[in-house]
Amino acid sequence: MHIYRGSVLGIVPDMTDINHQGPIYYFCAEKHAYTIGVFLEYYENPLKGALRIIPYEQLGKLGQVTPGTFIFTDFERLSPGQLETVTALCATIANQNPDLLLLNDPATTAGRFDLLKRLKAAGINRFDVHRVAERAGITRFPVFLRWASQHVPPLSGLLATADELEGALARLPRQIRDDKDLIIVEFGAAPSGDGRYRKYSAFRVGDTIYAQHCFISSDWYVKFSNADLSDGDKAEHHDYVRQNPHAAELRSIFELAGIDYGRIDYGLVEGEIQTYEINTNPTVNSRPPRWNRDTNYALYADLHSQAMLGLLGPAAGPPVKLGDGHRTVQDVHAECLRRVRRRIRKLQLSRRVRALKQRLAWWR
Repeated sequence: MHIYRGSVLGIVPDMTDINHQGPIYYFCAEKHAYTIGVFLEYYENPLKGALRIIPYEQLGKLGQVTPGTFIFTDFERLSPGQLETVTALCATIANQNPDLLLLNDPATTAGRFDLLKRLKAAGINRFDVHRVAERAGITRFPVFLRWASQHVPPLSGLLATADELEGALARLPRQIRDDKDLIIVEFGAAPSGDGRYRKYSAFRVGDTIYAQHCFISSDWYVKFSNADLSDGDKAEHHDYVRQNPHAAELRSIFELAGIDYGRIDYGLVEGEIQTYEINTNPTVNSRPPRWNRDTNYALYADLHSQAMLGLLGPAAGPPVKLGDGHRTVQDVHAECLRRVRRRIRKLQLSRRVRALKQRLAWWR
């Protein structure tokens, strides 16, 4: 099913041929189209005429589309019924034209829990993950609580003993405690020599692996919002992006996960990669250019553009049926971008309000 037409990062197709290539269709949850939408709407890139965002919620309103490349994402945000429908659609597209490039087969792509289980069984990750009902068998601590399918911070801090785990569970509302999506993750990170934690992230886009960021924090749960970035840290980040030092090892992990498009988040423990998750609908650019004077957001757009161009192929074969409706892909895509623009306007307004409040507080 997966026939890659890409090459190494930095070698891209002739731009004069783009209009003769099939489109790239990007399937995702409607509320989370911004992950690719900001990149497409606010940054100069050659994909504006080739990449089309299709929310899963709009599939039934579409009919036939031009053959192209199909990227499936956001499986953890689908209900069981929606996931079954999307899995069937992927198989149907493949049957309609076996030569089409399909990325992230929903039937084989591993979610967070299954991925961590596979990596532990393969001897790649040192840490394991458990369902709450299986907690009596946990022998490795500390652990923490989190949702298996949500991209939000953990529900607990590090829990050093079985008693602390029981106490943390008891403090949760019963509705959360009994939810099957609640999981227990063994702590799998370690600080570097300077006592701080590093979280590395890299994209896979078909055949291309490119490094996106290295965040550094004194907190074990590293996010951009709590990253401590000195000038030296920023230099380390840029060295990581430029050198892309773990590409070969990361490719093997993506293969084990059955993921052709996504972003892996990982750390290093005694030089060994420890994978925390792979997000199939990762954010390329969350903010427009020049949002922050100290950050060159265009760099990430350029990296992603080059990688995505490797997915383009000829628009060969008959039209592909997605649904029984009559709405056009262009209309659905344009609506997604309007929603993205509204989102950015709200963020800009919130930013101005915060700045005004800070000035008022200073004057007082």
